[in-house]
Amino acid sequence: MIKEKKKFQSILSIDPYNQRYYRYHNESLSPVGKLQFKSVNYFTSFIANKDLIIAPVNVSRNIEAEDLAGALEDKAYDELGLDPATEYIIHYEEFESEGEGRDFQLFILERNRYEEIFEEVREELRYMDLVLPAPLLYQSLYDYEILERRKVHCFLYFTHYDATLTFYKDGKYLYSKSINYSLDQLYDHYCEIAGKTVDEKQFFRIFQKEGVKTTHLEYQQNLIKLFNEIFITINDIVIYTKRAYKVDVIDQMFIGSELGPISGADEYAQNYLGLYSTSMIFDFGIKSDEWYIDQLHYMIILSTKKYWEDPDVLINFTQNPRPPAFPKRASGQFVLTLVAALLLASAYPLYFLVSSYLLDLNNFRLSKEERRLGAEVHKYKQLLGKKKKEIKRLDKEIARLKKTFHAKEKTLKAVYNKKVNYRLKSNQLASFAQDMEKFAVNAEAMGNKGDRFILTLDADRGRDITSLVKYITHKYSHEIRHIDIERIAEDKNTSAYTGVLKVDMR
Repeated sequence: MIKEKKKFQSILSIDPYNQRYYRYHNESLSPVGKLQFKSVNYFTSFIANKDLIIAPVNVSRNIEAEDLAGALEDKAYDELGLDPATEYIIHYEEFESEGEGRDFQLFILERNRYEEIFEEVREELRYMDLVLPAPLLYQSLYDYEILERRKVHCFLYFTHYDATLTFYKDGKYLYSKSINYSLDQLYDHYCEIAGKTVDEKQFFRIFQKEGVKTTHLEYQQNLIKLFNEIFITINDIVIYTKRAYKVDVIDQMFIGSELGPISGADEYAQNYLGLYSTSMIFDFGIKSDEWYIDQLHYMIILSTKKYWEDPDVLINFTQNPRPPAFPKRASGQFVLTLVAALLLASAYPLYFLVSSYLLDLNNFRLSKEERRLGAEVHKYKQLLGKKKKEIKRLDKEIARLKKTFHAKEKTLKAVYNKKVNYRLKSNQLASFAQDMEKFAVNAEAMGNKGDRFILTLDADRGRDITSLVKYITHKYSHEIRHIDIERIAEDKNTSAYTGVLKVDMR
């Protein structure tokens, strides 16, 4: 597989649900408007969690290797209630177990559903090289050390066709569950709560830009109700996962969507689940000119590269793989063998005759080439001598101009900083004082050291100080380089709250 990948110039990441396609080439990811078959492209895609049946099964260790697939298929039909009249594609991977038997995770997909998902893709492409289960894409985050293995992580990701909660423990897939809150379903639920049909494009434009913390009051109230429902459902899944898989602590939650980060969702994770949460945006080390790309496409690229290194580490659902190279096919091997036998039979007598003609022809060509190159060498030696003298003269001139330029640049920067960037410290302190008055916060002391402003705050309620810090952070977001407040403490004698706020301005 490592040798075969060298013949591919790029990886084409295919989202069959949204009909979005990206091309990975030279460590860069760029969108593709229309699918087009090229043999130098490696075609890779995924199956959404909602279309898969994923379940653990246990079989005896006495089952022989050649009988394992049949035994697991029988278990799937017996224990998971599969329809005998339906044809399924069944894959599996073994995971560590403490019991007497062997534990496997089954990944099951209806064949008819596979045909539906890739119906449009097959019209343009002859082959599909790699089709991965979407929950296993997160494995790439650990394979490439983007996330630490020795932790439990939870991934909540919204797409137009699915919304999935996926759990990983120690860098291995643990459990995943789809919930009925895909982006399309979010829009439908929102219209139900609002009691009317709102403009879909406007809804997703506001949701993408502002998330749950939108400044549109009507949207904000309805989105809060909607996300309350969502995280109540998620809380039930988290509780089940902890109990069923013996998980004590979930170290971190990641929340994202194909539209981008969801502003305000982290607070729901903290309030409803008690989980530390961040936006699902990772540094994949892949360049792109797009402001945001669905994170699944990045993970597809990394998973494909891992599959090239070791095909056994990932499940491949493809039903129309690329045929082997011509020499590896039975028909190709027969043709090549026949041609080789004919060539061997006639090779010996022709060898000496052809060698004689080739030698004479080569001598004539080399003699003619030698005369031509001799004239070329003489001409270019003279030209190089002139260019070297010109380069020396230009280097001296460049050095002189650089010295003049740097001196003027230094002067201009100094003048500019004095004229434009000088900030009156007293004005800034006065502005902070006005902000504190809005939140009923007093200042025991105010001062600055250069661009660092230090405010010793005093308030009747701790949340007044917290609200002030959030307000200052938002108001001066383009001017603040760093803001920090030491622990807000309660004075037991006065019941007042104090804290030291440090603001570093740009």
